[in-house]
Amino acid sequence: MLRHFSLAALLTMTAPLAQAADNGVYLGVGYTESDYGLGNPADARPFDDSDHGYKLIAGFRPLDNFGVEVNYIDHGTAVVPAGIACVALFRAPCPDTTHLTAETLSAFAVGYIDLPLIDLFAKAGVTNWQFDSRTPGFRDFNVNKSNTDLAWGAGIQARFGSLGARLEYENFQVIDNKNLDTVSLSFTYTFL
Repeated sequence: MLRHFSLAALLTMTAPLAQAADNGVYLGVGYTESDYGLGNPADARPFDDSDHGYKLIAGFRPLDNFGVEVNYIDHGTAVVPAGIACVALFRAPCPDTTHLTAETLSAFAVGYIDLPLIDLFAKAGVTNWQFDSRTPGFRDFNVNKSNTDLAWGAGIQARFGSLGARLEYENFQVIDNKNLDTVSLSFTYTFL
């Protein structure tokens, strides 16, 4: 009972601190978790097609319900089996793994639903992605591709004066329309 009372008292005291977002220019940084969406039908090992990375945010929110944003994300490194018939082709043993990395630079239009304590938001835009695949010891099998495609996302954020915290999901289409799914926790600061 005392624990419930303490939690209710804490929420009552901190609720006035959470408020609608300040409008203006904002900058932010975040932690990301990305899934390269490769699948592993043969249950091969080692296989880890997700990794953590980081995110940089710059945006402008001129209105309560609309803003524009630019994001850079380093999606980390996925490690998957090489899957190359090296002995037959090169008379050399296969490396165990291939390392996949991706980076995205995106521009979004952002729509907000401005609620008393939080903002819900959705965004759509374009992303320029860079995708690299490196197989240690086999330079001929390294891949470096880039392109521009559509991207979208959605999330929730809480504001405490000029400081903000947001949790969001973003979807990027990369090589052969593969989904690069990213969840991030970011912190922003709005300059009034």
